[in-house]
Amino acid sequence: MIREFSEKIDFNRLVSMSSYVSDFHIHNFYEFFVLLDGELSFFIQDSCYQITAGTMLVINDLELHKAINRLQTPYERIYIHIPPPFFQRHQTPEIDLSACFHNREPGTNNVVLLDDSQLQYILLQYEHMKQSLSYPLAGQTLLMETYLLQLLIFINHLFDGTPAVLPCTYSENTQTILKYIQDHLLEPITLDELAEHLFLNKYYMCHMFKKETGTTIFNYLLLCRLSKAKSLLMQGKNVTETCYGAGFKDYTNFITSFKKFTGYTPKKFQKLILNGQNRQ
Repeated sequence: MIREFSEKIDFNRLVSMSSYVSDFHIHNFYEFFVLLDGELSFFIQDSCYQITAGTMLVINDLELHKAINRLQTPYERIYIHIPPPFFQRHQTPEIDLSACFHNREPGTNNVVLLDDSQLQYILLQYEHMKQSLSYPLAGQTLLMETYLLQLLIFINHLFDGTPAVLPCTYSENTQTILKYIQDHLLEPITLDELAEHLFLNKYYMCHMFKKETGTTIFNYLLLCRLSKAKSLLMQGKNVTETCYGAGFKDYTNFITSFKKFTGYTPKKFQKLILNGQNRQ
């Protein structure tokens, strides 16, 4: 599902044993994530990154993703959730702070392996953000945001100059399914058509996809269409244009699915987004 829309910056440092979300989902915010200890399989769109301590990820508000703790041992991470209006408020001709989240193909170049000095800088800025909330005088939020701005400038430079960690690959059949979904997103897609396209038994194909990705073909297809719908709404398309432009064939089903996964009707979601852009 998609997390709730908010203008609040959320950040934390946590130790967990199990994955926090069991299936693919999309956020209504941008996520910055650093793994401090442990190992995770991080699925983003059609890529799977095997990450270890010292790995940083950025995920935008349109990318399908999930994390799996395959070792079932504790892992520690910090995360920062940044609402889109924050970037809109701080947009300047000099630098686009959201560039590292958007200036790439979905599911590519999400990851940077940090050296020790880079990791220590990020941890220092995170601690400054945390400590600023206990600042005894007015200006706590502004102080916290100044540290976040410094961190985002640093992160964008890292993505400019540091080679990305290459994702592992799915099996050839699963890659074909993922590509087929993207190429035919606006068309009706049936399991029979997919199986015929791959020359596979339909039930074997579904089992194989679920085993590799942890989700069903139709759930992945639905989330891809919802991500496309979010993008169209952000561009100012009306609800009807968005429905059919994202591959939904039934208007009522689109409204129901969008509200189920976002918590908002498409019209309400668009209003929240466009109001945020108008306040920049």
